[in-house]
Amino acid sequence: MRRRRWWVLWTWTSLWMVILGGLSVRPLWAQRAELSASAPQEPISLGRVRPLMVKRVGVDVENLWYLSLHDAILKALESNNEIQVQRTGVQISEFALRAVEGAYDPIISIGTPPPAAALAATGFAGGAAAQGFGFESRSTPTASRLQAGRDANAQRSRTFTYNFGIGQLLPTGGNWQFTFSNQRTTTNSIFATLNPQFFTTLSLEFVQPLWRNFRWNQTTQQIRIAKKALDLSDSQFRQRVIEIITQVQKAYYDLIFAIRNVEILQEAVDLARRQHAENEQRVEAGTLPPIELHQSLAEIERRNQELIAAIAQVTVAENALKGLILPNLNDPLWRANIVPTEDIAYVPPAIDEESALRLALLNRPEVKQLQLQKEQTEIAIRYFANQTRPAVNLIARYASFGLAGTEVPPSPEFPFLAGSVAAQFLGGPGQAIQNALRQRFRDVAIGVSISFPLRNRTAEAQLGQAKAQARALDYQEQQLLQRIAIEVRNALQNVEAARQSIEAARAARLAREKQLEGEQERFAAGMSTNFLVLQYQNQLSQARGAELQALVAYNKAIAELQRVMGTTLDVHNIRLSTDSR
Repeated sequence: MRRRRWWVLWTWTSLWMVILGGLSVRPLWAQRAELSASAPQEPISLGRVRPLMVKRVGVDVENLWYLSLHDAILKALESNNEIQVQRTGVQISEFALRAVEGAYDPIISIGTPPPAAALAATGFAGGAAAQGFGFESRSTPTASRLQAGRDANAQRSRTFTYNFGIGQLLPTGGNWQFTFSNQRTTTNSIFATLNPQFFTTLSLEFVQPLWRNFRWNQTTQQIRIAKKALDLSDSQFRQRVIEIITQVQKAYYDLIFAIRNVEILQEAVDLARRQHAENEQRVEAGTLPPIELHQSLAEIERRNQELIAAIAQVTVAENALKGLILPNLNDPLWRANIVPTEDIAYVPPAIDEESALRLALLNRPEVKQLQLQKEQTEIAIRYFANQTRPAVNLIARYASFGLAGTEVPPSPEFPFLAGSVAAQFLGGPGQAIQNALRQRFRDVAIGVSISFPLRNRTAEAQLGQAKAQARALDYQEQQLLQRIAIEVRNALQNVEAARQSIEAARAARLAREKQLEGEQERFAAGMSTNFLVLQYQNQLSQARGAELQALVAYNKAIAELQRVMGTTLDVHNIRLSTDSR
């Protein structure tokens, strides 16, 4: 009977304990839900930081530089050395294109050396004119050269050439050449009719490939590839600018975090000092043992150490940002005290995975770069396919000749050589040119030349190599698309994780504030200890730092999401123009 009464009493006692516990103690998830619900759902902002007026190495703290994120980005675009290097690369590609296009520039030739053997014009059937200007040559018949030094009557001739030529390569693969050739020949030959003799040739030659090298010759291939290389340099420049802007954003947020963290730790130090001052009053009143003062003093020094380390981190973050936006160490702004003017805010983006991936595939410079590489490979394939064909060239030549000179009187020793020279051939070089312009003595030639190698293994191997490169680029494209999709998903996941971290950190900070407030009231009533109060102060500082870190991580995650989507320039309203180069 007594056992039954004891069991009934234990049952009723347990039941009342459960009821009372349910009324006073709530599950952890319910507390977090309440804190989250009490947190504002509108965008969160911590406000602007205050200037950090603490002496630091290499910084004039009185020289304040109020800097917005947009101004920092513009400063980087203007002064960042990596951007300048990439911009120079674009200029190099531009000059490379101009250099290749210079193959179509007309070429003027004056003073080209003549053939090794001196030319002596003996009539209209004479050889081609030497491409020389002011060149003089002498010749002696082979049979009498050994006696030339001893026999003053040895036959000699002297030729002086003054020529002009112009030619040009055509985009069709052909070329033309115009030559204006002049010779002045003097001789002591008794068989000469004119002495001195002037011989002029006006000739125009044209060669046009009809199969191999027709429109797809080496020069046109190089020009087309150089144009794609210029576009590729522009895309690489755009990619590097996006990367630098992202780095500037992250460095800017890191600096805000470092300065704000100093403010949080300074508040913690001030809180510990107030706690120590209150402890001194309690010790004087006899309500607190003196040993508690040592604990609060030790806590003050520990927090001071954290504050010193945080101040040093501000300098590190500031130097990192200056390295991205300043051109060199001689810039006076290197010693400025940067004061960020942006808020660290939480503004949820409205974008889903499908839209983010579509924007990434549309805007990412890497996609365009790979497409340009594929176009370059296609150009190479078409060129090498053209090189496997036989060479069939159309050749056309037109020439007009002119002759003039002074008639040689007949020698008394050989009167039978006397003859008359037509008046049109009597005169100086002007007469020879006039005779050439009248086109009375001309030569016209039209023909076709055909040549082909028996196997042409070189062109076939180059064509196979270009096709293999095209297949490799196809695989690289699939790999790139997969990597972009992974980066987009990871960036979205990081944004979502950062958002949840902000909510959790904010709820934790609110809870720590309530905890500390309640513990201070209990300590004032003598129901708690100095150790617990200091511990709750530390937890509150950690919660504030965690909330700040979550907000910074969220903004950096947004910057990274903009980078992987390729929308960084559009978000910051930046337009890159090649005209500014």
